[in-house]
Amino acid sequence: MASLENRTGYFNAVFRFGGKKYTRSLHTDDEQEANRLLANLEQTIRDVKSGRIILPSDADIPTFLLSDGKLTEPQISIADKSVETRISLQKLFDSFFDSLPDNSLEEATISLMKTHRNNLLRILGDDIIVEEIDLNRLDDYTKKRRQEKGRHKGQINANTIRKELVTLRHVWQWGKKRNKVATDLPGIRDVQLPKTTEHPPFQTFDEITLQIEQEGLSTGKQTELWECLYLRKEELDELIQYVREQAQHTFLYPMVVTAAHTGARRSELMRSQLTDIRADVLIIREKKRRRGKESTRRVPMSTLLSTTLQEWQQTHPGGKYTFSITGKNNSGKTIPHALTRDVAHYHFKNVLKDSKWNVIRGWHCLRHSFISNLASQSVDQRLIDEFVGHTTEEMRRRYRHLFPDVKQSAITNVFG
Repeated sequence: MASLENRTGYFNAVFRFGGKKYTRSLHTDDEQEANRLLANLEQTIRDVKSGRIILPSDADIPTFLLSDGKLTEPQISIADKSVETRISLQKLFDSFFDSLPDNSLEEATISLMKTHRNNLLRILGDDIIVEEIDLNRLDDYTKKRRQEKGRHKGQINANTIRKELVTLRHVWQWGKKRNKVATDLPGIRDVQLPKTTEHPPFQTFDEITLQIEQEGLSTGKQTELWECLYLRKEELDELIQYVREQAQHTFLYPMVVTAAHTGARRSELMRSQLTDIRADVLIIREKKRRRGKESTRRVPMSTLLSTTLQEWQQTHPGGKYTFSITGKNNSGKTIPHALTRDVAHYHFKNVLKDSKWNVIRGWHCLRHSFISNLASQSVDQRLIDEFVGHTTEEMRRRYRHLFPDVKQSAITNVFG
């Protein structure tokens, strides 16, 4: 009849009444207390249905049921009287970003959240009061966003809008825990979002090229397909050799080899330190696998990677980071600098721009390719998880795929 969920540290009661689904906070992080409140809620629902308790026509249903039939309107408890009132959405976001500890989130994650913030403020209004945001306003936000064009001139899809609303929910819940917001954000599941579309499956270079030639796809559709590119082992070898011959900066070749042979993310490559290079393994410093904690994973080094990193250490420009770039300081002295994500992206794209590899969207293609090559050789999924840091089945489904000829071989071996 009712159930508990805990997504933010506080328990919510999820229940149905009168054909509608409700999710309301129980304002407790104690599981035993949450179960007691849930049992009371279920009993109150039974009492209303049996007629032992009369539901007033003007009652706020969740408030009435969660108060054992005593309250008809939402009330702020004595403990909530210190809540800031009339806080604007702009101020809530500013407070959130100002409060972030250094290195608490990936640089790319913060950048994406700020993009979401900008869209929310632009459409909802930067001066809108947080508690004035209801389902009607969120529905209106969704409608207006769908009418806009994305970066590839295509219609904004439902997945993008949902991610923006998830960012809003995350910041809202942060504010509620700190007495900046008194109410709960309306459930995102209740927002009228269009149907989502599955990402195209990861495909080979030849598969994508054939689709573009035969189907006359728009630039936006072509870009979407190239974002799902993965390279076969032979293509990876060709790409690596091309970078070795064409790279203008010495850090780029060893960094590309490391990405292709470990599946490390760009941010993980940037964090890598020389002390992470061991005799037969590379230590990967990660942030995404364990929430709120920095952790590591170990990936055995291939012969090429081991040789490449040994050679790179002999000519390394200095500093603690594995991959760095030299530049001049204010006094004109040449010193090593840590890479930024923009610098890493620019030099990766720049070295490929005059080759057939210019369709590669970024460093993540090498991660896709690493996983796909392991899967194509039937490497145990548990080992792949250990190498790349996957923790959810959703991640595995997105990345776990075999090359077309491997799938064809499976059918041919059975049916001829």
